[in-house]
Amino acid sequence: MKWFGLALVAAASPLAAQDVPGARDPAGLDRFPRSYIVQYEEVAESLPYRFVTAPVDKIRQDLRIEGARVSGPLQRVTYRIPDGEQLDAIVDHYREILKAAGSGIVFACEGPDCGRSTIWAHDVFGIRFLVAPPRSQAYLAAPVTIDGVAKLVAVYAVQRGNRRLYAHVEIVVPDDEVVFDTNRTLAETLARTGSAVIDGVVPDAVGALTEEDISDIEAVAATLGTFGRETIHVVCHLYGSASVDELKRASERCAATAAEVLQRVAGVAAEAHGLGPLGPREGLAKARVELVLPYRLRSE
Repeated sequence: MKWFGLALVAAASPLAAQDVPGARDPAGLDRFPRSYIVQYEEVAESLPYRFVTAPVDKIRQDLRIEGARVSGPLQRVTYRIPDGEQLDAIVDHYREILKAAGSGIVFACEGPDCGRSTIWAHDVFGIRFLVAPPRSQAYLAAPVTIDGVAKLVAVYAVQRGNRRLYAHVEIVVPDDEVVFDTNRTLAETLARTGSAVIDGVVPDAVGALTEEDISDIEAVAATLGTFGRETIHVVCHLYGSASVDELKRASERCAATAAEVLQRVAGVAAEAHGLGPLGPREGLAKARVELVLPYRLRSE
């Protein structure tokens, strides 16, 4: 194995004024402000890599670590975050970078929804000091394109029991194209968190859905049979220069169309709601169709 670069420091060492020797930020992925690189690896040759796209767990003695198996050069960077920062701020920092550089985040989790931190630390990343309390972890996984190069980026951020914060970033350049079915785990996400956006479905300014949109909704509906005794609330969001009332009416038409598809294909009870521009998600004005199970929604 040819190592392009390797730099390591102990997790218990004081926060240094400088990065470890030989370390550098991944191209296009700015670090969290005032953070420092405490561990760094870069492998120039192509190696097998598992890009995790689901919560991790251990069932009896068997580990459950799901994701795309790829091969390619790998870069691994671990940052120590300054004391006094918030885990949510770190996650928001990387989420915005990944959204801007890619087609969308294929998997994200926070707290216990990620699974066991010990598995992430020991079995996924092999860095023991990333172990954290269950509520103090978050993970993001996204395909991005930086300087014309397709990459897969994984970010794992934690706040340890001693309150120290770390962000671990892994970037692999896959040898072959990787295609993700971002709606594959929608039913699981809906059951776990109470809401899920149907990826790839984007209503137009008057609330109309294309044949491709309908096809995507049908594919999602086919996975929702387990919700047969529940009412799924279908919410359409629209943004634009029209008045709020016009956007609300258009989004109501959009939601009604999507709800009809769910009822027809999945046989579930679906209730349509049009919010127009009144339900921004994480401050983003993006037209979308979202499924909601109100009683499963989590509060902080």
